[in-house]
Amino acid sequence: MKRKAIAWLLGMALTLTMPMALVQAEEAVFTNPGTYTATETGINGDITLTVTFSENEITDIQVDSQETDTVGAAAMDSLTETVLANQSLAIDTVSGATISTTAYIAALESCVEQAGGNLDELTGREIAASEEEAYPITEADVIVVGAGGAGLSAAKTADENGASVILIEKSSNVGGNTLCATMGINAAGSQVQEDLGVDVTVEGLIEMQMNNDDAVEELVTAFAENSGETIDWLASLGVEFTAEGGNNDYMLMATEDGKTSTTLVNALSNSLDSTDITLYLNTTATSLVTDEDGAVVGVICEDADGNEVTFSGTSIILATGGFGQNSELLTEIRPDLANAITDEIAPTTGDGLLMAEELGADTVNLEDIQLFPHVIVGYGLLTPMNMPGGFSPDAIFVNENAERFAAEGFEISDAILEQPDGMAYCIFTEANLNETLEGLVDLGYVVSGDTVEELAENLGLDAEALQATIDQWNADCEAGEDSLFGREENLNKLEGKLYGYNFGVGAHYFMGGILINEYTQVVDTNGDAIEGLYAAGEVTGGFHGNYRVDGSGTGDAFVFGRLSGKYAAENALG
Repeated sequence: MKRKAIAWLLGMALTLTMPMALVQAEEAVFTNPGTYTATETGINGDITLTVTFSENEITDIQVDSQETDTVGAAAMDSLTETVLANQSLAIDTVSGATISTTAYIAALESCVEQAGGNLDELTGREIAASEEEAYPITEADVIVVGAGGAGLSAAKTADENGASVILIEKSSNVGGNTLCATMGINAAGSQVQEDLGVDVTVEGLIEMQMNNDDAVEELVTAFAENSGETIDWLASLGVEFTAEGGNNDYMLMATEDGKTSTTLVNALSNSLDSTDITLYLNTTATSLVTDEDGAVVGVICEDADGNEVTFSGTSIILATGGFGQNSELLTEIRPDLANAITDEIAPTTGDGLLMAEELGADTVNLEDIQLFPHVIVGYGLLTPMNMPGGFSPDAIFVNENAERFAAEGFEISDAILEQPDGMAYCIFTEANLNETLEGLVDLGYVVSGDTVEELAENLGLDAEALQATIDQWNADCEAGEDSLFGREENLNKLEGKLYGYNFGVGAHYFMGGILINEYTQVVDTNGDAIEGLYAAGEVTGGFHGNYRVDGSGTGDAFVFGRLSGKYAAENALG
């Protein structure tokens, strides 16, 4: 891909506030030149930096990690380019890749200290502004807003259909909230499934997806009839699928890069290198532009510094995801979720939804939001199998007053949301410190204490209150009965070294959104298509109705993303 503005924009992802001081030092900057290594913990494991120094320069930075190509690895590559080009440590974490880039910066600073460098002096050097024009191309046949699974699929397909394409992404990396998906992708009628010996039908997929009265049949049919072709298309990009969907015969998995969602996003992102698609990161869409006839012909955006830029096109595709990061909008639509957080990693603030509504777009099922009961702020969801004790926790949950408030379990979202701040603390023993939780200890999300007082201090809880709660629990365990809430499983005392973490209920997936038709055109409140405006993925509603089938969220993104790219290109090219 001709990433005409990507280098400048990646640089703009960093928080840079220091005065310019990039001059050759008279004395050695690094008193112990050589090659040094340091290791910190990332989201997927260790991140090791090997950094080489001369007396006055950082000459090389090598990164060894298992971080996601399109997120953590891409962000660290950007930081490496910035540091080497400017000989400066005036860098900050990158949005969407906070854990990876925090580890990168810590490891880099460790290497600098080993080399005898002065951290204060190096962070006082400003990053030189790029001389490259920020937005050299602002007109294209198709403008795609959002570079998650839906947006990437739309951009790639529009390009394949002969349209010129500009792809706009609000954050500093592609992948969006698609990367939060943990399941596979539902499909039927693909050559891939036939070769795998999977006996499923399009009609069967339609029946499975039509699981509630709110599901729009024309959208479900469009999805099912195009799902197989989408799978074969992804396979042509190098994705290797397996039929390991458990009880869901329609679900395919692709785990080369860990999760199916990550594998699919990486394949699409890599495939863009051979296209003429122009990608702009750190660019936020704020409003849509219409002509005198009401057709959508452009989108107004802001760059990382708040400067306005307008992109013009014949077809505009909204692929901006849900609104989990917009607590005000979330509370307006669902007042009972005022205390909810989210596990969405992308900056999903409902931009596409709000822009479309301003033009009279119809919306459906906005209140239908799938919750995930166990989300750690800054990290994301913790699956039941990784909780202390699993679905039946071998732990206690306490609120900000260090008091138990319910019989602990996975599905107690309402009880957690009713707490003063909508948050809870999970307290457990070293016996339940599994591999995932050990990793969270390394990342700082799980803290420990050799005494209850020490744990309380590390969690920010009142020590006396927590001690009283644990004493009551231990007494109940000895008696064999939970005297407060009647919990029956895992009545095990909390003794020895203790661990804990803070968690809340996450707004996980948004079934509702902008209403589209089977051609992915956005529909207004009169039932008419808004000319020039298309949408795909979690920003839309109607396909899921009020309940999402496992595997259909990922399918929604890639199937309708591909369809929107096809129809938008056809519209633009006449």
